[in-house]
Amino acid sequence: MSVLGVDLRASRKKPSSIAILDSQSHLTELGSFHEDSEFLKMLDDISPDLVAIGAPLNLPSGFCCLDQACSCHFSVPNRKGRLLELELAKMGISCFYTNKSSIIRELIYRGIFLSKTLREAGHNVIEVYPHATKMLLFGDKVPPKNSAVSVSYMISHLTPLVSGMEEHANDLDRNTCDAIVNAYTGQLHAQSNTDILGDPEEGILVLPKLPN
Repeated sequence: MSVLGVDLRASRKKPSSIAILDSQSHLTELGSFHEDSEFLKMLDDISPDLVAIGAPLNLPSGFCCLDQACSCHFSVPNRKGRLLELELAKMGISCFYTNKSSIIRELIYRGIFLSKTLREAGHNVIEVYPHATKMLLFGDKVPPKNSAVSVSYMISHLTPLVSGMEEHANDLDRNTCDAIVNAYTGQLHAQSNTDILGDPEEGILVLPKLPN
């Protein structure tokens, strides 16, 4: 079971990172892409069993877009995001809400486009959230992604879980580490060691097994 994890960027001017884990959670490849066409070509060449994307892949129920001028709205009154995001908040895990005021609108649109394109091509795609995975695996002391110690922290905590990282030491940065986290979440999912949040109609989020 090979899993490709994606740390997706909103802008195509910045590289999005990918990581591929084999069935033994061994890191077989790191890479990056700018254009969606590059990524789709990669998938044709690699043919992973599962793709785990770290971005929202669905709009909230009742939405056709995130355009402020459009009359579409939440099908459930007084909501501010998708159910999975509300459930994350109840768990004390911060996230960006998917709504018309979102500051990650372009990332949401890109995630939705790629997810739809991949699924139409027959790929198995799941939505993951690296910050949530890290908190569930490593606790709430995980340093912010942009902090100076983030990469060394992630390498030290991922190395017991993912083999082969030393072979890619020169390519590890905060984005590739998140791609690895996303791929690892996908491997856990393949092994039935995950739980899900949300509603299938507006997207579900795959997380490591939750504590009782």
